[in-house]
This record gives sequence, C-alpha cells and structure tokens, in this order.
Amino acid sequence: MEEQLVETMSSDLPRSVAKGVTWMSSCLPFHLADRVIHGHNSTYLVQGGHSSILVDTGNPSSWPIISRTLDELLGGGELTYVFPTHPELPHTGNLPRLVEKYPSIQVVGDIRDYHLFYPQIVPNLHAKVPGDRIDLGGQEFVVVEALIRDLPNTQWGFAPEAGVLFTADGFCYMHRPELDDEDPVHLPGECGLTTSELSVPIAVENAAFFTGSALYWARFANDADAVYDRVLHLIDEIGVKSVAPTHGNFISNIRDVEPIIRAGHKRAYRYETAQS
Repeated sequence: MEEQLVETMSSDLPRSVAKGVTWMSSCLPFHLADRVIHGHNSTYLVQGGHSSILVDTGNPSSWPIISRTLDELLGGGELTYVFPTHPELPHTGNLPRLVEKYPSIQVVGDIRDYHLFYPQIVPNLHAKVPGDRIDLGGQEFVVVEALIRDLPNTQWGFAPEAGVLFTADGFCYMHRPELDDEDPVHLPGECGLTTSELSVPIAVENAAFFTGSALYWARFANDADAVYDRVLHLIDEIGVKSVAPTHGNFISNIRDVEPIIRAGHKRAYRYETAQS
C-alpha cells in the first residue's frame, strides 16, 4: 500500500525546474493523532555535459520510483555523484541501493560517521567541504555552508549556472496540514507545482510546524532575524534565483517565500515559550 501511495503522489514529477536541474519527489503521508498530513521528500538531479549529481537519496519506501526515474533521466547511463545533505533517513536512506546500482558512484559531502551507518559504501565516500566545486561539464555543483541546519554535518549545495540553492531542511514546510482523513490524500497537480504556481501562498502555520519539528533548536532560539538575514546575504552574494528544499514545493519566488519561513521560525519559538 505504501508504494502505491508513493506512485500516485509522484505522478506530477519529475519536472525540469532550471537549467540541468530536475525535481524528483514523492509526497509522503505523516500520521498524526488527529489527522493525516503530507510532506515532500524531494531529490534533485543536476546534469552537466559529462557528469551528474543527485542531491539527497529519497526515502527508502520511494526507491522503486526513484530508480526508474533515474533510468529515464540518465538514459540508462551512470549516476556520477550523490550528495546526501545530512545523515538522516530521508536524505541518506537509499545510499546502499545507489551504490549497488552504480558501483562507481562517489558519495560526496560531509560524510563523517557514514562508515558507521553504511560500512558497505566506504570505498565510495569522498569528503567535501564548503567551497569545493564539482565539474559536471558546462555545469558546476558547489558545496555551501548550511546556514540553517539540524545536524552538525548538514551541508547545502549550489548550481551556479542554474541559480539553484539546495537547502536540505532549510526553507522547509509541511504540505497542506489542514487536510484530514475526510479529504483526498492528494490534490491533483499540487505537489508538482512551484511556490509561484500554488493557488495560495504557503501558510505560516505550515512553516512553523516543520521548523519546530525538524529544526528542533528553533523552538529555543530567538534569533530568526539574524539567521535569515545571513541567508539573504548569501542569496545576494552568490546569485541564487530559486531554492530547492528537501521538504516542500520548489521555491521559485524566494523573496516572497522567505518572510513566511522566517515568520514560521518565530512562531515555533513563541509556541514553545508559551508552553514553558
């Protein structure tokens, strides 16, 4: 049943969202006490003239469709690199399967402790630090310091030619938390839309729910403005045109979305403070 849900909710993707960048996703159900809500667990494929890199690995339950989508996008060729943004299951869970499918693949990024999680992929691990650049052929992938992180070794990535910043759990939000068991599990076409194509803006509650859950520190850190001011500076400095979070629609209008995510961070803090 789980795989059937993934297949159904992935029907609007993959989708090209920038030069050489394809948005791959599944929208997964999260069962809460009073309702079922949905959240993206996206992966992104960046392709150049001779090499390609997959950003995050997707949830293990989504592997069948991820594998088939890679076959289609790569034309049966090899995937050169995979960049797991940090060692949590939605981001690294398919690493052993990717190494089995592509034995020469390089797993790049801050890969400390990965040998403990997946000892079978040790020969494929290649450490990278912020500032390192990977040539894909007419397209580069740059490792960037993560300014919003939930683990010490979280990293972001950037594709300069496409202007896409890959932010892992930064700029994430839950998908339509107002849905309950009486509503359809998925509104056709919505999970594959960019933020500028959605019929209504992201709700602050959506951002606050995810921020307070995935970025638990945000509940106790009253410095949202300092954090997001740094992010805006980075966006201007390196020329970011759009943002690709792992959880949430592809953000094509970052200047409109950033204040909503910032407000969600503040609301997560206020909620925790009120409960104390």
